[in-house]
Amino acid sequence: MSLIELIRDLMILRDVFFRVFVLIFSLTIANAENNNGLILHYSFNGNNVSGNSLYDESGQFPAVLSNDAKVEQLGDFFILNLGSQNGYLNLGASVGEIIGELEDFTIATYVFIDAAADLSAHGQFVWNFGNSDDMANQRNGAMFFSARTTRFAISEAHWTGEQSVNYNSAFPQSTWQHLVYRQSENTGTIFLNGVPVVSGTVTIAPSALGNTTHNFIGKSAYRGDAYLRNALLSDFRVYDSALTESEIINLESNRSNLQQALVLRQLEDAANELLIENIDKVLVDLTLPLVIGNIAVEWESSAPHFISKTGVVTRPDIGDDPVEVVLTAVFSKEGQSFSYDYVATVYPWLSDHSSVEMDADNIKLEGNINNLRANLELPFTGTEGTTIIWSSDQPGFLSDNGILITLSPNGVGKQLVNLTATISKGTESMVRNFEVFVAEDEGYDAYLFAYFLGNGPGQEAVHYAISYDGYNFTALNNNEAVISPDTISSRGGVRDPHILRAPDGMFYMVLTDLYVPNDGWSNHAMVFLKSENLIDWTHSVVNIPQNFSEFYDVTRVWAPQSIFDEEEEKIMVYFSMRQPGGYDIIYYAYANEDFTGLESSPQQLLYHPNEVACIDGDIVYKDGVYHLFFKTEGAGNGIKKAVSDQLTEGYVVQEPFLQQTNDAVEGSCVYRLINTDTYILMYDVYMRGTYQFTKSYDLENFEIIDHLVSMDFYPRHGTVIPITQAELNALKAAYGDESTTIRDFNFKKQNFSISPNPASDYLLINHPGYLNDESVISIYNLSGLKVMEVEAGSDETVLNVSHLKPGYYLVQLSKRNVVSEVQKILLR
Repeated sequence: MSLIELIRDLMILRDVFFRVFVLIFSLTIANAENNNGLILHYSFNGNNVSGNSLYDESGQFPAVLSNDAKVEQLGDFFILNLGSQNGYLNLGASVGEIIGELEDFTIATYVFIDAAADLSAHGQFVWNFGNSDDMANQRNGAMFFSARTTRFAISEAHWTGEQSVNYNSAFPQSTWQHLVYRQSENTGTIFLNGVPVVSGTVTIAPSALGNTTHNFIGKSAYRGDAYLRNALLSDFRVYDSALTESEIINLESNRSNLQQALVLRQLEDAANELLIENIDKVLVDLTLPLVIGNIAVEWESSAPHFISKTGVVTRPDIGDDPVEVVLTAVFSKEGQSFSYDYVATVYPWLSDHSSVEMDADNIKLEGNINNLRANLELPFTGTEGTTIIWSSDQPGFLSDNGILITLSPNGVGKQLVNLTATISKGTESMVRNFEVFVAEDEGYDAYLFAYFLGNGPGQEAVHYAISYDGYNFTALNNNEAVISPDTISSRGGVRDPHILRAPDGMFYMVLTDLYVPNDGWSNHAMVFLKSENLIDWTHSVVNIPQNFSEFYDVTRVWAPQSIFDEEEEKIMVYFSMRQPGGYDIIYYAYANEDFTGLESSPQQLLYHPNEVACIDGDIVYKDGVYHLFFKTEGAGNGIKKAVSDQLTEGYVVQEPFLQQTNDAVEGSCVYRLINTDTYILMYDVYMRGTYQFTKSYDLENFEIIDHLVSMDFYPRHGTVIPITQAELNALKAAYGDESTTIRDFNFKKQNFSISPNPASDYLLINHPGYLNDESVISIYNLSGLKVMEVEAGSDETVLNVSHLKPGYYLVQLSKRNVVSEVQKILLR
């Protein structure tokens, strides 16, 4: 090698070393800028997951994915999805060792909160580092960030000792946000997307909390608080220094990319989840949505003659082959779009004969035809263009058009109605017959709500309220107790009243024997009562440890309820119990013949697969299935349901939580509205001191109906049963006062008739002889308020009542201001 070649090679080597040095130096500087005091970092990378364990980037701090929290990939990013079932990430106690050393610090993370999330409830913690998950009682310190008002707080006790920095506005929803809390000496600052939005004085450092033991992402330090459901997080970081504003800005650089990735997934999900009904065999016009949530949809068709871009279908002629059409949907949001093709097959028209056969075969009556309590939705045209004409052999009960005129009289049983459908097209026709059984009138006229008032002195006692419609309740006895608790209980207080009407005509009440001002939350007994009139009761105290040695150490015997076992012909009592070292379990046992105790030792009724505390059981029997509603505690609080085809075993817990609020709830009760298939699920929203009411037709899907409900009292954990007019009159005579005085009418049916009753949209009122302008039809609610009035202008009047709230009303016919008749109707 020549000297020149050697010098050339040395110069090349020098350049390589220089470039490597510059690269290493640059990486070191960049790393120092991005990791200035970084002591905890969860990237949520799927490679860091093992089972339900999620490790931080250092591998030193394993966290636990709890409930339905999971790690996902979103485009090029990794995220933590907290899910809809009270999911959270348990960071573990070891993280507390670094939290306990913090003075100045910074906590940063990306957060996405769904637009549908209700942030008004207490809780909504994004992150929490504390010494208990029951801070209200333990009072041993925590620091947290809540999305409820975009607030940081720290306390060495609980809320009474808090110092906070509060933006006083709900955390932004529907878009990714980069959230930073920075503590620099005695100043705390909240940053959103790199911008400081609020600062305040905070003199308590995390080190004052010690090594925190209860450290979470997505879970509160306060038991019963709302979880941050359906929230997403990315890139969670804790620094042991106060980052500069430029460093904080650098941390939020991926926010727009995260948002774009999220929108793209939302578009893809919308496309994949869109179901076009009967797309494989198109016979009628299609419903092609133009908007799904906040996503716009545009359509194109490969064969607009057969399916237009608006979904209008033109079928091929008789004898032609089916036609395949590609419908292209373009889903758009925030400047992004995603296309998806749906393949539809349009079938040709059938002959008249085949059309009649097919439409006849496809007739399905929607509704409970074995126990009909509502109008039938009858089809009058078939898919193949046929005409369907109906006739009823009992039009006084069920009209030719499927209108339920009246129920079968109480005590008679169901009424059989034969419905005949004549299906025709051209010269072809055929007949199908259907049997429908109209339900028997249950014979009830009102509702009794039994409840207690609270945890304070004198509040744990039985109270009554009444309602005509199951929505609007009025307290009896001036909202004072109807049974003195110290005369029936061993502890001086009773809670959670439940009344059963048994086949023997007697009423059976069960209660929790507990007086919180003296006992706290520990008790050992229940109270059993028996009555023939809901007013005069015999009573017995059923003490579990005294009667059953295997439960000598129970610390809680809570919320008993009862149900009549048709097979055993006995009353089954079910309730929750807890023993030391365990959790609350729902048990059952049969009451003895005189209802003064239990026949045998309690047996476990519900086996929760997650082995979590379960209380407040409530069993409802519907269509051959027992639905056990209950509340879970400790690992996601809320109301769930388990189902079984047997009363005493085989219950399978179902998802999801059924409460329609993020607030803490307990004490659910399900009751069916009289002579309807509508079920009411109500529950105690105890942190707010209110009740929430929901309705369902299938015990699966529940809709909030709080706007239909009124109460002149504030109940705690109560239950509702239907009662007769005679029972209502007796209760009002015993406990009534001015607030429960409702006009009494002599209901007679001589001058006019109303159908259908119950009704939902329209009333047909026949009133022959009341034709002139001086005859008036008035509708009153049960509080005496006139809600509607029209002139009676012919032999019959049709009233649109769809705008009125569900419930009972009084329809009054008068002439020249003289009341001729009043009838009670039910709207639903």
